[in-house]
Amino acid sequence: MKKIFLILSAAFLMVGCEDFLNTRILTEKTSENFPLTEEEADEVLTGIYAHLLFESPETSSMYYFAQLAGDECLGGNLSYSGNCATNFLMYKDNLNGLSGLWERCYTLINRANQALATMDKVTEWTQESRDRHFGEAYFLRAVAYYELVQMFGPVPLRTTTENTNIPRASVEEVYGLIAADLRQAIELLPNEIYTYGSPMAGHATKYAAEAMMARVWLFYTGRYAKETLPEVTKSEVIAWIDDCVTNSGHDLVSDQRNLWAYSNSYTNDNDQNLRYNYVVNNDLNWEGNSSIETLFANKHNLKSNWTYTWWSNTHAQFCSPSADNYDKAQSYPFGTGWGAGPVSPAFVEDWQEWASRQEYLEGYDTDPRLVGSVWSYNAYDPNDPTKMLLERKLDANEPDYTVSYRYFEQTGYFQKKYININSYNAEKGGVYAFGLQAYPGISTQTSQQLIQIADLIHIRFADVLLMQSELKQDPTGLNRVRERSGLAPVAYSLDAIKNERRYELAFESIRYWDLLRWSGPSLDEAGDALNKQNGFKLINAAEVVDMVKFDYKARLKATEGYWPIPQTEIDLSDGVLEQNPGWEPTAMFVDWGKM
Repeated sequence: MKKIFLILSAAFLMVGCEDFLNTRILTEKTSENFPLTEEEADEVLTGIYAHLLFESPETSSMYYFAQLAGDECLGGNLSYSGNCATNFLMYKDNLNGLSGLWERCYTLINRANQALATMDKVTEWTQESRDRHFGEAYFLRAVAYYELVQMFGPVPLRTTTENTNIPRASVEEVYGLIAADLRQAIELLPNEIYTYGSPMAGHATKYAAEAMMARVWLFYTGRYAKETLPEVTKSEVIAWIDDCVTNSGHDLVSDQRNLWAYSNSYTNDNDQNLRYNYVVNNDLNWEGNSSIETLFANKHNLKSNWTYTWWSNTHAQFCSPSADNYDKAQSYPFGTGWGAGPVSPAFVEDWQEWASRQEYLEGYDTDPRLVGSVWSYNAYDPNDPTKMLLERKLDANEPDYTVSYRYFEQTGYFQKKYININSYNAEKGGVYAFGLQAYPGISTQTSQQLIQIADLIHIRFADVLLMQSELKQDPTGLNRVRERSGLAPVAYSLDAIKNERRYELAFESIRYWDLLRWSGPSLDEAGDALNKQNGFKLINAAEVVDMVKFDYKARLKATEGYWPIPQTEIDLSDGVLEQNPGWEPTAMFVDWGKM
């Protein structure tokens, strides 16, 4: 049967910030005449990659949900916001809140299925190129199904281009396909990596597939108390992760803090006396997008406009503080956004207590990653700029912030791995997102929503080393990660792995899934961790109050750790799909004050 489908045409050009996802037009093609050339096969792949990106994290992003649902962050924003609902493991207004994620992932899957069904029409390409294109398609399909099965549990398993109404496959069947696709990717993708400056930066690699297989294996076997992943043995996973560590060429960057955009040089390059003294005094220097440590990431650029906003890093936009009473000079270099994910004071206290018990290498006396990951500020009253509501600053070099007169759950802490970062732009005569200064002449936009260029990292080498240690029960990788941040070596233990992953990978949307897998089917460990989000002060609408007491553990168990399937999908299936447990009307969030 001839099929008509839309595919994103792309120019794989290095324009500014590695924008291989630079969109030109939408073109109608048919499965009979497309793709016929290697260039058209490139377009097919770009149409798949495009659906890793998302416009609105609160409806479309697993990373947003994992960050707000874990024990690192609260919800933030207004008292009745979807952010707060997510943190309380509830839903806002209706059960269609995740329709964007469902549609994005299945669109990606459908495009991958189409690619796998049609790319062999290409005749004039090398075997190596053919294998790479197919390997990337398998990898991307695995990534999309992994998002879906983590979020929703059993989901419909679509592996062809046929549009049929099918029931949910079992969790084991979904993971079986993920494992098979990743095996194909490992076998087909070349032994190459693509770092900054490569026209292939952003593409999946064999080593990203090996690391992803380890992540999937650890999650599936832990979450469901299984001995192994379907059709994949532990010894195979260890061999792959060893290959990634030994042969990939990936490595740790010099200082973990140099991974994050706040360490860029443009922020401090001005004659306005605007400095981020924390970066200056610690001699930090951003090692940029597509660093040697990054195995796979969402790539962002300066090509967004108000029609296509997702080329910008929208996750950073959502996880930046409110602009309501913000002062650009006072809070420089941090920009503003929608206030999602203020850091939990309980998480900071845990980190401080753990760090105080560690032994350090010469020249270190505390874990530099804490201040390197958390913007701690003295919170000033929007109604009286001389009045400090909370004193939370961990480092004198951190800027202050005047809190929003209306936002809730303002804690004195924001994460700063994914946050809008500014610089003074002399050409424009003001403070704007630093990407405009880093890559001048590309964008005419000035709204921070459209010009955030930092990678959203899926997998980095520190995670690979920690997974290797966990799989092999060996401290080598663990201590390599600790050494970079000045921490003395320790013997292997699962507790050591848990703590190192918690703090090394903080605010990277990994912690929530780690809690679930270490809890197993009971979800007890995760529930206990979430219930520590109480007993501290925060600011609601410029008033200092106590954090509300809420039984996260009971709520997590009621849902069995799954989120609601969009009700529109259940309705369209005519009863073939059924809703996950725990999403009755009583689970609807109304307002923080009514908790």
